[in-house]
Amino acid sequence: MLIRDGLATAVHDISDGGILVALAEMTMASRIGAVLESPAAIAAHAFWFGEDQARFVVTAKNAEAILDRAGTAGVAVARLGATGGSVLAIAGERPLVVSDLLARFEAWLPAYMAGAD
Repeated sequence: MLIRDGLATAVHDISDGGILVALAEMTMASRIGAVLESPAAIAAHAFWFGEDQARFVVTAKNAEAILDRAGTAGVAVARLGATGGSVLAIAGERPLVVSDLLARFEAWLPAYMAGAD
């Protein structure tokens, strides 16, 4: 529904690391930051890192259309925040600069293979 109608700009499953890992990978791939809202009803570590094969992160230019369609279809959906800027930020936590995150992500394997500490 979302892809066919062109509503989603990116979709990522959370089965390998949870919501925060999926969002980090999405910010690195797009080089676009995100400001995220912390969950109120669930422990933060369970919310951000809980893995589930049936949940996805979706970014879209028209989030309201996705929220409306999901609600009409009876699909549970929640807004996590907004994209934009150069950092990945969660309220109350130190923001991560996307370019720094990407540099560390891409550099660790070559450094490891070279025997760097």
